[in-house]
Amino acid sequence: MRKYCISFFVLTLLAMVSCRQEQDTRYFAPEIAFEQNTYAVKSDAGGISVGVSLSDPAREDMTVQVNASGPLKEGVQFKLSTHSLVFAKGTGNASLYVELIDDEIWDNESWIDLILSPGTRYTINPDEGSTARVNVSKDIVLPRFSLMSPEQTLEINPFLPEPLRFQLQAFGPTDTPMEVTLSFGDLECGKDYLINGGSIPVVKYPDGARSASFEFELVRMDVSGIDRHVELAIEQQKGVYITSEPASADIHLYDPPVDFKALFKTPALQNGSGYQVRQAFKGPDGAWNGNTTVDLGVSSEGSNYLRIFRNMYDHPSFSCRANSSVSQMFRLSDLFPNYVYPQPVAILDYGNDQGHREFSPADSLLRFVMDKGETAKGSIHLVRPKTFVAVIGSYSEWQKDITGGKTWVVDSRANNGDILASTNPAITGRISVTVHKVEGRFDFTNADAPVLLTAWLSSDSDQFLQGIDATKIAATADGGLWKIEYKLWPR
Repeated sequence: MRKYCISFFVLTLLAMVSCRQEQDTRYFAPEIAFEQNTYAVKSDAGGISVGVSLSDPAREDMTVQVNASGPLKEGVQFKLSTHSLVFAKGTGNASLYVELIDDEIWDNESWIDLILSPGTRYTINPDEGSTARVNVSKDIVLPRFSLMSPEQTLEINPFLPEPLRFQLQAFGPTDTPMEVTLSFGDLECGKDYLINGGSIPVVKYPDGARSASFEFELVRMDVSGIDRHVELAIEQQKGVYITSEPASADIHLYDPPVDFKALFKTPALQNGSGYQVRQAFKGPDGAWNGNTTVDLGVSSEGSNYLRIFRNMYDHPSFSCRANSSVSQMFRLSDLFPNYVYPQPVAILDYGNDQGHREFSPADSLLRFVMDKGETAKGSIHLVRPKTFVAVIGSYSEWQKDITGGKTWVVDSRANNGDILASTNPAITGRISVTVHKVEGRFDFTNADAPVLLTAWLSSDSDQFLQGIDATKIAATADGGLWKIEYKLWPR
């Protein structure tokens, strides 16, 4: 009986041991948080300590990363004692010192946001305690200047820049005359832009004034397709004045590329360069007369300039270089009827009839500029005068049969098609026409008159405009030049 009682006791003891709860060895990471959500400090106080706490003491050494953001610049206007807070094992508190550099802070109210980074040995509550804002105040007695613009975003076509007027507004004492310095991105005053017509980026601000206006003017920039934003800004002067929002204005420099598809429809003859574009003169009755072509194309890829091509090809019948038929801007040969066959002295060139006689071509002749907000309409300009040259001489001598073929054929072979290099005795002189100014409009949505031009011309020849059909060409004297109107449309 005793034996059975002992066995029962042992079984009972074992059962009690087996029902005992096991020790909980799980690790619960402490939560980390700033001791306050906000702090306040004067900029001349030197700095402020910010406390950081763990919900439970650290079970082992650990590091917490801290970042900063806000309008004040780290390393310039403030410094952190560390970006890596260290919690030694068994500790639950640490502090971060924010040093303020008073001489570099020029705002009445500013702030620094301190942010705790997530980690593996601790947790953060993103809704509370993971950030702290340090509000920094300063009693500033210097004047503050703002830049007021007529619009929030301004657009200038750099090829046709228009001056813009801005205002400086002052807050605070301006009891002495001041000079406020401006900047315009990386562009240089006097070279790229002007302030009040001058090359110094300074606006003189009268004493006691509440505002002062000034004029900003971009110097012409010829960059087809430019699309760039540049800020006109007040440059803060330490110890003299500070800036106040808004302190800058965004200016959009925009000269959009022109799509010439509507004008370029038929390629030049003989597989030459450019496209055939028709030209007509405006008559005194307002009618458009004539249908002579010119071969035009862009000066380079993406350019808003048009150029004239002198399309030379290997003439299969004469085995020499010759001009494709009729390709000259402004129909210049038509303005010299006394120098056109059957006149004995005529414009000479490489080709078997008078239709192949041309003046010299020109690159970067017509500059197209899109109207603001438009995609197919705009204005046309001549940046600088262009002079066109042709040779004249005896037409009969030029067409005479000589050894090797006609005179012009042999001459073309000798000069590889460059008429201006010829010294042939049939050539007795040169004539030139200078285009001094062009005003024009393009509207590629108008198939009847996509391009309209007015050109002001002069010539060194006394035969210029002599004998023209005045019923077909309205040439009027204007300030010592001759004004003629043209229409261009695709062939």
